[in-house]
Parts: sequence; structure tokens; C-alpha cells
Amino acid sequence: MVRKKKLTVHILRDKLGLKPSKELLEKLKEQKRIESLIKRSISKTPKTVPEIAEETGLEKPLVLWYLMTYYRHGMVEEKGKTDEGYFKYIWSERR
Repeated sequence: MVRKKKLTVHILRDKLGLKPSKELLEKLKEQKRIESLIKRSISKTPKTVPEIAEETGLEKPLVLWYLMTYYRHGMVEEKGKTDEGYFKYIWSERR
């Protein structure tokens, strides 16, 4: 049986008895929920921000903010442009 080495941050957390706040845990849960909605929406077919917003029920500025964050980290790729000038995005398979 191989034991995993504990990270220093986890040792310190345990020693000091620190736990993340409920507020922080709720924010993380909400971010994961939004990521899941967006990922499910664009995992197979490229879509524009308005299409993703309509499908997920999220507001367009929020969808755009998350997409740009994912794009910056290589999680999303551009896949063309519509006649109206909207970029289409798809979840990157490289990650």
C-alpha cells in the first residue's frame, strides 16, 4: 500500500484547525455548477455566448466572463464565427 505524502498546506491546516468558511464553500460549489452547465452545453457542438446563455439559463455577461476565463486557461477553443459576428466556442479536448 502506497501512502500519499501530505502537502505542507494540509499539515498546517490540520495543525491550526483551519477550515474554509461556509461562504467560500458555497461560492466554489456555485462555480463548479456553472462550469458544469457551460461544459455540458459546448462539449459536443460549438455555440455562441447567447446560445449558451439561453440553454443554461445564465446571464450573457456571466457566460462571457466564464468563457474568457476558460479560454485563457486553454479549456475552451474558438470554432469559427457567425454572420452576426459572434464567436463560437467549444470545450477543449486538450485538457
